[in-house]
Amino acid sequence: GKYECDYARPYDFRADKILDSLTKSLRRLKLTYLDICFLQIHDNDFEPNQSIIIYETLPALQLAQQSGKIRYIGITGYCTQKIIEVIKQSTVKIDVFMSYSRASLNDNSLGEHIPFFKARDIAVLNAAPFSQGLLTEKGPALWHPASKRVVEVTREAVKYCQEKHISIEKLALHYGLNFPGIDVCVVGAENAEQVMINLHIAWLNSALQPLEARVLGRLMRRYFDKLDNENWEGINTKAYWKRLQRLGLPTSSTNRFSSLESLSSTVTSISIASSKCY
Repeated sequence: GKYECDYARPYDFRADKILDSLTKSLRRLKLTYLDICFLQIHDNDFEPNQSIIIYETLPALQLAQQSGKIRYIGITGYCTQKIIEVIKQSTVKIDVFMSYSRASLNDNSLGEHIPFFKARDIAVLNAAPFSQGLLTEKGPALWHPASKRVVEVTREAVKYCQEKHISIEKLALHYGLNFPGIDVCVVGAENAEQVMINLHIAWLNSALQPLEARVLGRLMRRYFDKLDNENWEGINTKAYWKRLQRLGLPTSSTNRFSSLESLSSTVTSISIASSKCY
């Protein structure tokens, strides 16, 4: 849904735009279909009205599914509760949900929502077990939206692991891989070396040694439990609107979404757009 470089108006969830994007992706990948097409709405806080997603985007993906261009419809986002709201309102069956940084050492809040997805036969993917770099010796990038408190507590936990000569990455990946209720763990890597290390942990050395298990328990009790699943929901959103106000552009952004709402596509126009996928 994010296409334009215009900072004030970057999103376009209209059906024709989504289908056109899907067609271009298939062409670039030289494929006739995708196994899963994810609707990425973790930035949907920026959109005042979610009805475009409900009444245009998801139906467009359903048409693509019916035409054989995608097998499963996925949805991904950081704010789990907002994703749940979209699923509840949608008449389109969602097949897969990919969460990220919500089933990790510092935030395991995904667990309380697992029954919701299982009751609707929605597969759950757990992405970012390293919590976007937080749970690594290297530490998070400067852009990471976590609060100063979360970063400092995590840094203390990493230091404790180093003192015990235990890999924080191994503990984090083990935790993410074995999180109750998930179907798949999705792990990111910066280079081929990291890929091999992750594979080694996951396949060849997945079981924790007694010392590692004790350290993991201490990490939770001493550091992460006191965070109480503190997250960074809304931080990017607040920064976005604050910057728009400084630029004098909040009205422009609002009008963009209002105009999209007034341009709600008909079933006929969606069908025409989907025919481009053939």
